[in-house]
Amino acid sequence: MKYAYTVYIALLVLALSALPVVQGSDFDSEVGVLVEEAGRLYSKGVDVAVVIEKLDNAIALYESGRVDEAYVALSEARSMIMDLSSIADRVYYYNTMVKAVTVAVLAVIPIAIYILLPRIYLYVWFKTRRKWIVRG
Repeated sequence: MKYAYTVYIALLVLALSALPVVQGSDFDSEVGVLVEEAGRLYSKGVDVAVVIEKLDNAIALYESGRVDEAYVALSEARSMIMDLSSIADRVYYYNTMVKAVTVAVLAVIPIAIYILLPRIYLYVWFKTRRKWIVRG
């Protein structure tokens, strides 16, 4: 009977010592999900520097043993990601349009110079030599 109590107490101590590890893996998985979401937003062109700082702060708080504050910082980071997710598509389309317009303008410049430069040169040449008299 004494052996059974010893085994029971050992299992209880083992279970209690594993409890923070289970909570830690839960925290790690939440941080992993939020980092993946932040990466997805970053690939769409959204500035996620504030979110990354908040996640870094949450990890530092968790490692220092302030678990409750770490979960609060994690929930703040989650809410920031949700807010940024609502504008991610608009930012992506805006960045795409800016790139398309830039390419279009750069493609038109050589054509415009090819067509307009000789005409401008002739116009300026005629204007500067307008008062010349031809004697023959």
